[in-house]
Amino acid sequence: MKIPVTVIVLTYNEEVNIASCLKPLQAFNDVVVVDSGSTDNTLSIISREFPGVRVLSNPFVDFGQQRNWALENTGDQYPWVLFVDADEYLETPLIEEIAAFVADPGPYVGGYIAGRNYFMGRWLKRTSYFPSYQLRLLKRGQVRFRKEGHGQREVTDGELKYMKNTWRHEAFSQGIHHWIRKHNDYSTNEVELIVRLRTEGISYQKLLFGQAVEKRRELKKLLSRLPGRPWLRFIHSYILRLGFLDGYAGWVYSLLRYSHDCHIVAKLYEHEYHEKKKKENQSR
Repeated sequence: MKIPVTVIVLTYNEEVNIASCLKPLQAFNDVVVVDSGSTDNTLSIISREFPGVRVLSNPFVDFGQQRNWALENTGDQYPWVLFVDADEYLETPLIEEIAAFVADPGPYVGGYIAGRNYFMGRWLKRTSYFPSYQLRLLKRGQVRFRKEGHGQREVTDGELKYMKNTWRHEAFSQGIHHWIRKHNDYSTNEVELIVRLRTEGISYQKLLFGQAVEKRRELKKLLSRLPGRPWLRFIHSYILRLGFLDGYAGWVYSLLRYSHDCHIVAKLYEHEYHEKKKKENQSR
């Protein structure tokens, strides 16, 4: 008997990942791909190998908007929705946990799920900040999303659960060049987020004693105010979190993250320069 959940997979040129992503999802009653204009073989692989998967199309604006559009346009046959990215692969323990959860959710309207990030075949347990949770399992009508940096943040008043099991995340499945190109866009979005976070107060109680997601959000606010962002993150992930135990893959990944943070700092400096020039011109 299949699990009464609608699974939504967001795609754009995911021919490398789509088959591995969709295979374990056959355990669910309803699987929908929301594509944002793929030009590779993603859609042909779906139609040839997974004829039961529904395919919808919507231009991509940001992750929050795309998830909200998917919630509004995939029907309401099942009250529970699971969002999966194409480079995220479910495994049996998590599938079984999701089945048990939706059968008896108790007071919860959603579930946080963490991914195990892999690079060159190695799980980056320490350098990728495992476990880093995202709300991916939710009850229809109880959760919405809004843009948050390059990603999204849930908007809900309901109680949320942390799932015990995880999925495999292959962020480098399309190569380092693809990761760098994608994170160039991400760094631009992160500048927008940093500017906003600097105007928000920090809850040190949540930072020290909150749940995992609360701690991460308050840490982002603190980090937005501190100088030396690239070095702070590198020291924290590679040394304080014992990232060197992730081996050479952890070292290379830490350098990639350091470079990404350098791009954020440079773009933030550029933003501040232009804002300063704009004010000077307005005061003349």
